[in-house]
This record gives sequence, C-alpha cells and structure tokens, in this order.
Amino acid sequence: MKVFLLTLDYELYGNGSGNIFQHMIEPTKHLLDIANLYDVHFTFFFEVIEYWKLKDEWAKGNTMGYKENPIEAIEQQLLDAYKAGHDIQLHLHPQWVDAYWDKNKWNVNLKEWRLGSYERDGEYSLVNLLKKGKAIIEELIQQVDPTYECIALRAGGYNIQPSENIVNAMEQAGLVIDSSIYPGGKEAGILSNYDYSNIPIDLEYWQVGNMLEQRGNKEIWELPIVAFPMVRWTKYISMERMKSLFQNRKSAKDAFEAKTNGIHKGKLDKIKYFFEREYQTWDYCLFSSIMHRKFLSLIALQDRNIFVLVGHPKSFVSSGGFKYLLSETNDGFKYQTITEIYKNDIK
Repeated sequence: MKVFLLTLDYELYGNGSGNIFQHMIEPTKHLLDIANLYDVHFTFFFEVIEYWKLKDEWAKGNTMGYKENPIEAIEQQLLDAYKAGHDIQLHLHPQWVDAYWDKNKWNVNLKEWRLGSYERDGEYSLVNLLKKGKAIIEELIQQVDPTYECIALRAGGYNIQPSENIVNAMEQAGLVIDSSIYPGGKEAGILSNYDYSNIPIDLEYWQVGNMLEQRGNKEIWELPIVAFPMVRWTKYISMERMKSLFQNRKSAKDAFEAKTNGIHKGKLDKIKYFFEREYQTWDYCLFSSIMHRKFLSLIALQDRNIFVLVGHPKSFVSSGGFKYLLSETNDGFKYQTITEIYKNDIK
C-alpha cells in the first residue's frame, strides 16, 4: 500500500511579508476542515524563529497592526490540530534570526537565507537554534500531551547544503529525522543554492552519514520530498497557481528575481527559464486536479511506497485540487504523519 505524508510549512513569506490571520490561520483552518472530512492528518513544520520574533514584538506592546493576538491564535490552532491527530515538527528559516520590525513591516536578513551555510557561535549557533526550536514546540504541545517529542526538521527553502554541520547539530539537539531534500532538485539563485540532482528519486528514506544526502550509519534519517521533472511553465497553467501568485505579488516577484538573477541575467534568458525542465515538488496546496492526476500516474510506475508531499497554507487559495487528490486516494492509499512513519516503519 502506498503511503502519503502530507506536510504543511506553517509560516509567513520568506521575505517577512504576510499576515498571520490571512496567510496562516484562515487557510490552515480550511485545510484542517477538509482533512477532517477525509480523515487524514498533516505534519506541520512550524517556523519557530519567526514565531518567537512575533512573540517578542507583541510582548513589547507592538500590535504590528493586528486587532487580535496572533500568538494566541497560532498556539491555539497548533494545539487544536495536535489534539485532532496532526503532527507538529520543526521548521527553520535563519533569515529571521536578525529580523526586526521597522516602518510597519518585518525586515529579514537575506544574507542568512540558507540553513546549510548558517555560521554563528554562542546563543544563536546552529545547534542552539535547533535546541531552542525543539524546546519551544515541546513546551507548547506537552500542555496537551506530556509524552510528545519533536523529532524532525525541515530547512527553509530546502537549503540543507552543505549538511555536515546540520547533521552534527541534529545529533546534539536530539532530532532524528530530516525532510528537506527533494531528489532531482537543483537551484543556484542568489538566495537558495543546493544540488540534489544525483539523488535517486525512488528512495523512500535512508540512514544518513556525515551528510544528509549521503547514506551511512548515523542515528538520523532522511525522509525526502517527492518530486518529478517537468517544464517550468506547465506548473503555472492553473487558477490555483495564478491566484496564489497574485495574492502576494511582491513575494512572488522577489522569489522569481532571486531564482533567476546571476544565471539568467537578460530578458531573453528569463523567458528561457520558463521553458527549462526542473524537478517539481508535489504541492497539494497549489496543484490543480490535472497536475494531481499526472503525479498519481507517475508514482504508479514506482516501486517505492512512501511519498512526502509539501504544502503551504499561505499558498492555499482553492480547495478543488486538494479535494480531488483526497477523493482519488480514498481507497488503496494510506495517510500517515512523520511521527507515525518513524515509529512504525523506520525506527
């Protein structure tokens, strides 16, 4: 039986923009309602640095334009989700470490976009970020389940290369699962920079060595995100994708410039970018029913049984594609969380 693992990156936009209620709370509520109808569970990857920056600012008396307490809203939603059977794990974007609120917006440090190349000592060292992030989530969720343990990490933007320091930090922090790699993926923009093109796409998971992308005998496991090759422009031919892009045009523009600057300098090069092939992750918050049908046909050809899908509440604008996926996989497929897969299949 094929197993789907629905992960949600629970966060604002990477450039610091977005609204907690509009881009996190409300779309997540809609996703949770749909999941409840089909009796499936998500694994939330909770962006913790962003959360503690928001919490610190709110404690100073800065409402950041919110009429309701965004911290209470986040905490209550995650607690309710956990009580309903969903999983909560750790997500980190290091550009938030130096983030500050000024002129009615968050300013993030784009020089520290990649977790793989993050280098600091002391309080904000990589290992201390992991330990603090893990502790914050455990303190929250243990209010309703004293036995809960945060075991998994996802690096922001899939940026875990170079990964040797991350493996060492995960060992010290007590994290045993990473889910940041999507085999076949490659990016060389001014922000994200990684190359997973040599990793076979048919691996369900592996025990890592000194690096996450290599196999070895560390007590840490890589649970990769499923991806398949496609021509870039084809992923934009859906109302879901276009609505999401227009929902936050500045973030979409910044992301496009970051991906294309340096390797696609001229206008013609940027046009050619859309006709190149790339490995596309299975984003159930953005995919139309046509794209889901295509990916379902591709996994039917593989011997592997575990498939990690990734979604972002901030990108969720239409329920049609997601409902189609769940209805098509209602029979013959199983949905599990990361904790369930670790305990039942890996450990």
